[in-house]
Amino acid sequence: MTAPARPRSGDRTVSEGARAESRPPVEDILTLAGRAPSVHNTQPWLWRVRGTTVDLFGDPNRRLPVQDPEGRNLVISCGAALHHLQVAAASHGWLPRVRRVPDPENPWHVATVRLAPGPTADLGTVDAQTIWQRRTDRRRFTSWPVPEGRVNRLAAEGTLWGAQVFPVNSLAVRRDLLRLAYEADRLQSLDEAARVETAQWRDGSADGVPSDHVPTAASAMEPADRLSRRFEGGTLADPRREPDTTVGGLLLICSWSDDTLAWLRCGESLSAVWLRATQDGMALLPLSQVFEVERTRAAVHEDVLGRLAVPQLLVRVGWPALDATPLPPSPRRPLSDLLVDADVPGA
Repeated sequence: MTAPARPRSGDRTVSEGARAESRPPVEDILTLAGRAPSVHNTQPWLWRVRGTTVDLFGDPNRRLPVQDPEGRNLVISCGAALHHLQVAAASHGWLPRVRRVPDPENPWHVATVRLAPGPTADLGTVDAQTIWQRRTDRRRFTSWPVPEGRVNRLAAEGTLWGAQVFPVNSLAVRRDLLRLAYEADRLQSLDEAARVETAQWRDGSADGVPSDHVPTAASAMEPADRLSRRFEGGTLADPRREPDTTVGGLLLICSWSDDTLAWLRCGESLSAVWLRATQDGMALLPLSQVFEVERTRAAVHEDVLGRLAVPQLLVRVGWPALDATPLPPSPRRPLSDLLVDADVPGA
């Protein structure tokens, strides 16, 4: 399969390409959608293509049974792929019309997207080029502060996609959230099943987290680094020696409910925030541990949010070092492995 064309950002609001051909370039669009981030790079999505309609399924065989027993992170990952699909379609001049959670009888059928020629300006200004540039950078951020205004703009961008994205500008709330995140990381480090599950997703040939995306152990001696260093055996140099005492900007992605639709929307919002941060030259790293441990997730829900919203994901943004070695793309499964004909994955 040849690499898909990378449209110019100036092409996004013009549907000339769509008018010139009767069918959308589905293979190119799905290849771009597949560049979406996912928990442990599991890529837990499947696609069904019927003409100009694309169905998105979660793949229950790629769920993490220890860290994600309900499939919440799996659906969030599918939401990120759904947002990537919409950006990719718009970049090719096609308007994506999305129906979320279309089949109550099949919880793994998370979305149906119909591609139609039409104006796409309402999908924002990020484009396919930003998808190619996005990376998960686990290296330390620099100490340059992230202005509150930038964090607020990222939160506003994410909220447009259906979740509630709160900028965490209060120092007291930041301390509370990081304390709970460290506690969740400590509890997971004591859980042998969780450690084994994480190790299983290191260095897969087409999935998992490659060693050249994981900082070396010598670079990860400070306690503050633990949240971004879930994987061991990395080969990525991270030459900064001073402790990472600044956490950059923090954003808390929440929902009003705690169901498949809410999780899907949170994934779309995560993708929107991540692509905007990439476009602005920032790095972003999800800190999902705090919500993978029931005790710490409940504490955020009750003590931090006062039960006013349901917490789903904590993300950290910051400035990467100007001289940092560019990261290669993470591996991806072949598109042919992700296409299904059945209504239910595995059927």
